[in-house]
Amino acid sequence: MSQRPVVREPKKIMVRSANWVGDAVMSIPALEALRKRFPEAEIVMVVKPWVSELYWYHPAINRQIVYDADGKHRGRHGFRELLKNLRGERFDMAILFQNAFHAAWMAWRAEIPRRIGFARGGRSGLLTDAVLPPPRAAYRHQAYDYIQLLFRAGLIAASDPVSSWEEPMLKLTDAERTWAERQLKALGLGGRRYLIGIHPGASFGPAKRWLPERFAALADRLVGALGADVLIFGSADEKPLAEQIAEAMRHSPLVVAGQTSLRQMMALFGQCCLAITNDSGPMHVAAGLGLPLVAIFGSTDERSTGPLSPRARVVKARVECSPCGLRVCPVDFRCMRGVTAEDAHRVALELLREAHVTP
Repeated sequence: MSQRPVVREPKKIMVRSANWVGDAVMSIPALEALRKRFPEAEIVMVVKPWVSELYWYHPAINRQIVYDADGKHRGRHGFRELLKNLRGERFDMAILFQNAFHAAWMAWRAEIPRRIGFARGGRSGLLTDAVLPPPRAAYRHQAYDYIQLLFRAGLIAASDPVSSWEEPMLKLTDAERTWAERQLKALGLGGRRYLIGIHPGASFGPAKRWLPERFAALADRLVGALGADVLIFGSADEKPLAEQIAEAMRHSPLVVAGQTSLRQMMALFGQCCLAITNDSGPMHVAAGLGLPLVAIFGSTDERSTGPLSPRARVVKARVECSPCGLRVCPVDFRCMRGVTAEDAHRVALELLREAHVTP
């Protein structure tokens, strides 16, 4: 396959986004470092549809190409159409934040002359820069994985600061804030000082989900302590879980699960004084918005995938089998059962005091 010459100072860069919302948020510091390194380059994200909205309005990218493998890019014909589009873009460089073989195959078939990604999944032969992943002993947070890809490929200096999590990584527009304010007003919640957002889901599996009755007990405690109102978020598939929590509460929350897009969830989150989640994509979104955040962890490792924000706190029971990384607990769910509503309530009030939003 013919390839154009490698360009040392690229004018046009394709970035293959991570496929999941949480991973995409964790890649933003690297994306911002890439923009800092190539301020004049056109940076184009290739993203899956459910991640696309996350990058709207982000100053590090110029535009997106949505890769819809279940829609217009479905099957061989659809993929060929995508490749035709990518070839027509005449990218100088591809950076693969997504680690699958298919991401490297796409960049190779698109005839992009420089293709940078980690040497994983048997794809090294498709990359011009097959970067060895950092050794396990050197791993810190997953966000550093993306930073290390750029550093080990020689694109950024070792001293480049990774400071994005000191300030909110995700921004809302004035129009989105206005929309959220109007929505809350229509629901009878306009102007409330203590609005708490709960997202009780986690797509990886039940081992990452705190008990519904604990979410309900925590929400009731916060309503009692603050006179707060509660929004319960979630996908359409998570609506039964949200309703289960609502039914278990003594007070009446507002269930918006299944009723918002990603950006609408972000806008409503932005009106909250506190977010409460499991280890999930919405956890990373709340952290990226800079919200005071209580993150409940069980089977996963907060050192690797914890929220990137100084305004977030992880609540976790220290048990010998955690982190196991399993989707389903094979024993007694002790990691999540060990986190009480009292534990999370105490941390929530501490966060609110630090944010100067308590009575």
